[in-house]
This record gives sequence, structure tokens and C-alpha cells, in this order.
Amino acid sequence: MAKSKSYKDIAYQYLKEQIDSNLLLPDTHLKEVEIAETLGMSRTPVRKAMAQLAEENYVRIEQYKGAVVAKNALNARAIVERLQFIELLTMNLFQQMQNKDVQVEIERVEELKQKISESLAAYDLETYFDTEFKMFTYLVSFYPNSYFRQVTLNTIQPLHELYIKEAKEDHSTFKREANDLKEIYPTMLEALAHKDYAMARKQARIWINQLILYQINK
Repeated sequence: MAKSKSYKDIAYQYLKEQIDSNLLLPDTHLKEVEIAETLGMSRTPVRKAMAQLAEENYVRIEQYKGAVVAKNALNARAIVERLQFIELLTMNLFQQMQNKDVQVEIERVEELKQKISESLAAYDLETYFDTEFKMFTYLVSFYPNSYFRQVTLNTIQPLHELYIKEAKEDHSTFKREANDLKEIYPTMLEALAHKDYAMARKQARIWINQLILYQINK
């Protein structure tokens, strides 16, 4: 059993690295026999590795075809690139808010800040992620262009769903990240409430860089 598990891990790491490095492109059919021969193992651990990759959205399992590299696989590189894009969108949004001298709703921002602080302190992932997305939706509403509003939410939502899934599977990881983030969001929202956009941008950069570090250190 231990040997089979070890082979599965080898196959998993091999395929994951091939996908991350774009050596296996989206829609590529993964052939169990060829992969097993390449790695010098039976098909069983390869099949188990593919099942794990399917759970992590690296591949999809198609009837009569087997495992295929997912079109929108959020591998580590894709996640980092998406986070960097979110940073650009956020910086642009805060700059537009500053240019238009936008005044956020103080009571609403205070409510969001309090809920985020309390949920992070209590490690309440359900309340935290729900409030976090409400915060994104509220801030994005200040985009004058509906297209950019939709692009921003479409970029954030898959990552948000992925983080929820990971947090539920490994609550200790969420606790560690909560300790790192519990000062960032409240400070950013406080800065927006006082039109301190330089501080808001600084906190947003810290937030994005922290999320990128999580991916690099996984």
C-alpha cells in the first residue's frame, strides 16, 4: 500500500509540473498507458493521480476519453497571474475613486470592517468569505464602467471559490492566513472611509503580495 501511494504521489507531481509549466496544454488528452510507461509504473497510481488532479481542477474527466487538461485550470502560475491582474484592477479602481473624490458609505464600510475583523478573529470562514465577497461587490460598484465591474468580479470569483474549498479542507491554513490578514482589510477599509487612497493602495498591495506568497510557499 505504501509503495502504491508513493507511486501515486510521483505521478501526481509529474503531471502537475507538466501542467504548471504549460508542457501539457489545455484539452490535452492524458493517456494512462503512456504516462505509466514514462514513469515506469502501473496504470493504477497514474489513475489515482489523475483523480486527485481532477478534484483540484487541473484536469477534467470526460466519458469515453478519460482525463483531459482543464481549459481554465487554476494552477499555481495561473493563480499568481490572476492575483497580479486583480492588483492592477484594484489600483485602477482606487485611483478612479480618488480622482472623482468618492465618499463611501461610512456605515456600510464600518459594518463590513467589523464583520471581517470579528470573523477573522473567530476563524469563522463562512462569515469571512461571505463578507469578503460583499466587500468586493460593494467596492467594484464604484467602477463607472459596467464592463470593468464584470471583469473584476469574474476574475475574483473563481479564486474566491478556490480559497473557500481549500479553507474547508484545511482549516489550519485558513487560521494562519487569517492571522496575517486580520489587520490588512480593516486598515484598507478605514483608509477608504477617510479618503486616504495612498494607504488603501498600500494595504491592497500588501494583501495581494501576501496571497502570492501563500501560492509560492505551497
